[in-house]
Amino acid sequence: MTNSDAASDVVAFNELADRLVELGGDSHPSELHGILCGTFAAGSQPGVETWFRQVSAMLDDQELDSRFQDLLLRMYQGTLQKLDQSDFSIALLLPDDDEALEQRTEALGYWCQGFLFGFGEVIGSKPLSQEVEGVLGDFSEIAQIQPEADDSDESERLFIEVSEYVRMNLLTIFSAVAVPEKSKKRNTKTIH
Repeated sequence: MTNSDAASDVVAFNELADRLVELGGDSHPSELHGILCGTFAAGSQPGVETWFRQVSAMLDDQELDSRFQDLLLRMYQGTLQKLDQSDFSIALLLPDDDEALEQRTEALGYWCQGFLFGFGEVIGSKPLSQEVEGVLGDFSEIAQIQPEADDSDESERLFIEVSEYVRMNLLTIFSAVAVPEKSKKRNTKTIH
């Protein structure tokens, strides 16, 4: 399954990239998806309007037209649904597999950078398991990746392994942090 196949029912990378270019923003589509995934993985569901405000702030407080809001709404709802399904169908929002490896590698770094930002904003100083801390350390290293123009089979294989590692560990963190948070919230509701 390609990155675009799994993610296409949420939002297409190129569609979001085109809208960001039209708005003149410096944000990367993968970074936006990473922020959203990090926010959800930390146990927060801020609501669509809050998500719109966050993206608007990243775009120098630009007004988001209805077409762009629709795109962001699909990303928000689709990503949350894929994470909640726990069926491993979530995909990272990265360029299509036929794009240059250098572009896909750069996008993976942006995704990790966004994830760390979104997760960190929500989680604050809450204690985390050693496993989650280790994955966050790995994501931090991947976020600093310096892509090189190398389309060899070995480089492609390594990219696939690393992107799958990131995807699976997104699910690991979501299960370890967000799912218990939801359970706590359900269990603390008072019965009248």
